[in-house]
Amino acid sequence: MREVNHRAKNMLSVVAAIARQTATNPEDFVELFSERIQALSANQDLLIRNGWHGVEIEDLVRAQLSPFAGLMGSRIVVRGPKLRVNAASAQAIGLALHELATNAGKYGALSTDRGRVDIRWGRGGDTFTMSWNEREGPPVSAPKRRGFGTTVMEAMAERSVDGTVDLDYAPSGLAWRLTCPAANALEPANSQVEGN
Repeated sequence: MREVNHRAKNMLSVVAAIARQTATNPEDFVELFSERIQALSANQDLLIRNGWHGVEIEDLVRAQLSPFAGLMGSRIVVRGPKLRVNAASAQAIGLALHELATNAGKYGALSTDRGRVDIRWGRGGDTFTMSWNEREGPPVSAPKRRGFGTTVMEAMAERSVDGTVDLDYAPSGLAWRLTCPAANALEPANSQVEGN
């Protein structure tokens, strides 16, 4: 029972943070808040289905990109080995993917008929990496202000896995890359170097 209480309190803390940060734009509050809560809910559904024992990364990617499901395999390429992220990482990485997908749909590669997104992940030695690269979309420039989405894509993702995020607003397309110790992001069976 304590574990359920702990998870509920953590979830309410995340919801409160989402509400506070989303409220900076009152005109779009209801729509943005609803979308972010739905993204959080998609993460929760996956975690509950897996008994809180992590989530297959591909399942997490597909859940967060479900509004673009028709583009999977053609304009959205998803590649990586079968790995499971732990519950805490699934929450943060899932929300980062949601923000990346939302931005791509509004302003980036998925806002046009030609743009493409390449999502990859992998483990090399003791390091886990995940990347999102857009191309063939409209020219990209860094946002004028740092909003909640940027905070989720960078700081929240970094803190959840004690890693680093490189976010590049290159004119040719947005590039996001998360790098961290594998043991911080992956389920224990996946965080070991293969063969050990």
